[in-house]
Amino acid sequence: MKYIATVGDHQFTIEIKDDHHLEVDGEPFTVDFQQLAKTTLYSLILDGLSYDINIDGNEELYHVMLKGHAYEVLVADERAQKMAGLKSGLGEPVGEVLIKAPMPGVVVGVLVEEGQTVDKNEVVVILESMKMQNEFKSPKKGVVSSVRVQPGDKVDQNAIMVTVS
Repeated sequence: MKYIATVGDHQFTIEIKDDHHLEVDGEPFTVDFQQLAKTTLYSLILDGLSYDINIDGNEELYHVMLKGHAYEVLVADERAQKMAGLKSGLGEPVGEVLIKAPMPGVVVGVLVEEGQTVDKNEVVVILESMKMQNEFKSPKKGVVSSVRVQPGDKVDQNAIMVTVS
C-alpha cells in the first residue's frame, strides 16, 4: 500500500512492502514499529537506529513528537490523494460548509463573526491541540452563517466551529 505523507511543505511517498520493510521516496528501509501498551508512545527501530515517538491523531492528521520536535503529519493513501486531486478540479464546495475540529483542543482565536464575508483559504479559527496551534481556513468564498466557538472554549473532535454559506 502506498501513502502520501505531508510534513510542512514536504511531501513523501511511503510504500509499505511488509511488516518490516518500506520505501520512502523509493529508498528502502528496514523497520520495527511497536506501540508501547495502549498509549500514544511507540518504539521505532529504523535501519538499526532506535527512536521513541509520541503519535496522536486520527486516520488523516497526526501529531508526532520525535527527539523533542513536534510535527504535524497529514497522511492519505495514494488512491485518496488522487481522488482529492480530482475533487479539487471540480471547484469550490457548494452550499453550507461546516468547519469542524479534527481533534480535541482549546480555541485560541476566532478571526470571523457571523455575517462576515470570507475568502477561500482565509483563516477563521485557531485551535490549540497538543501544545500546537492549528489554523482552520474557509474552504470557499462565502458568508459566515454561524460561529459556535469563542476563545477559551474546549472542543471535542468533530465539533462544529464555524459554518460558511
